[in-house]
Amino acid sequence: MFKFVENFLTQMVRIYDYYGLEVYFKDTAELPIVVYARRNDTESAMSVTFKNGLVDDILFIPVEKELDPEDRELFHLLVEKNISEIIKAWLDVFLYKKPVELEIIKSNIRTESH
Repeated sequence: MFKFVENFLTQMVRIYDYYGLEVYFKDTAELPIVVYARRNDTESAMSVTFKNGLVDDILFIPVEKELDPEDRELFHLLVEKNISEIIKAWLDVFLYKKPVELEIIKSNIRTESH
């Protein structure tokens, strides 16, 4: 069991933790950019597409065991409010081969202005 958890954790690049909701990239570059979130044994994914160098759309991608509706809403909000930082983190990891630090978010994202 420990080996499985260890292998899973090495296959993801964690970028945010919001009260146990982990937001991350898989350990392979994907275009469009795909951002994942998980809590316990559920997960959701969002694709970030571009047009003329600007973010065009952020859409959910269907996965097998989806996050509950509240966590999906939080995930969507996290991605929307932090899209510039997420793109920068993706570039750092997959283009520049730089590590990124996990950011633990402790403020209420529903009320903070960004």
